[in-house]
Amino acid sequence: MSDILRPQVKWIEGRCYRVNDPAVDTTTFHEHDLYENDMTYNDTIDEDEEEDDFEVVKVDNSRYSTKFHVSKHYLGSIIGKKGAIRMRLERDTKTDIKIPRQGQDGDVAIFGPTAQNVKAARRRINMIVVSSRMKQKYTHFISIPMNHTDVQKRFEEFKESVMRECPGRGLDSSLFIQPSKLHLTIGVMCLMDNEERLFVSKLLTEAKEKIIMPILRDHLPLKIRLKGLSYMNDDPSQIDVLYGLVQEEGGPQGLIQQIADGLVQYFNKAGFMKDNEYDLENVKLHVTLINSKYRVRSESASLENSESKSTRQQRESFDGRDVLQKFADYDFGTVELTAVHLSQRHTMGPDGYYQPTCVVPVH
Repeated sequence: MSDILRPQVKWIEGRCYRVNDPAVDTTTFHEHDLYENDMTYNDTIDEDEEEDDFEVVKVDNSRYSTKFHVSKHYLGSIIGKKGAIRMRLERDTKTDIKIPRQGQDGDVAIFGPTAQNVKAARRRINMIVVSSRMKQKYTHFISIPMNHTDVQKRFEEFKESVMRECPGRGLDSSLFIQPSKLHLTIGVMCLMDNEERLFVSKLLTEAKEKIIMPILRDHLPLKIRLKGLSYMNDDPSQIDVLYGLVQEEGGPQGLIQQIADGLVQYFNKAGFMKDNEYDLENVKLHVTLINSKYRVRSESASLENSESKSTRQQRESFDGRDVLQKFADYDFGTVELTAVHLSQRHTMGPDGYYQPTCVVPVH
């Protein structure tokens, strides 16, 4: 049942919408559900309400209009089967919605008899886009590099010691992350085209002045120590992800947590990031060290898996009890916080770290 006192909400361009029933499974994408069922709207204008962060222009004496970019990957969700969603949008908001044809470039344009009608249609289209985006596999993530040379060296020593001293079930050298890719994950998102990447890069640049620097300004340079281990599930004998813990070195504790929480909230309100991937009050700060999805299988196992799609998709966990017992307080060293990255998933730069779409220096 839904939690009536704490309903699930989504932020769309600074407005908060309530999801009618968060208990309903939304992992399967249904176009009509995005518009008809997901959100409860209230488009009544409140004079004290913060203005929408987009422009509506007067075309002539009887029409208002706004234009905006929507990735082509989401246009089908706005149109719907046989145009049903667009027609309902137009009917409900008394607007005319122009969408680029397949294969054509251009913005979505909305025309209506009043600015309020146009704004209502745009907010509903934004909701459809955000709902669709949150169901896609993520392409980018906000990260803080933790791959200082000394940390990489200590991580390699940790890997060698674990493989030598901890012969647990399922533990294999291929499960360890590449040292050059060590990073603190803040949050993940899906960016489908260059326009979205540019927009999010602008958001991250703005977040530096609005969120990051107000927290760090009096504590620079700040060092982050990577020390100690933890894991994502409740059973240490069935681990998929083992990660390192972080803490401020020589500065007030909790600064990194404040930054992470602030950034996730900022990108969530802009419609690009879920408010919390792990459904916790705060962002789970973690530096992945070992991950079962990295497992490299033998050639015979790969051939066997290719015959069964369900087998191929299964992850084999590992027994991490010995690792946690022997290396619970392992110290990987410190990294000075110099920048926050918008990183591309699965794409490496010349230094072996994730290719950045945007780098915001911290100084």
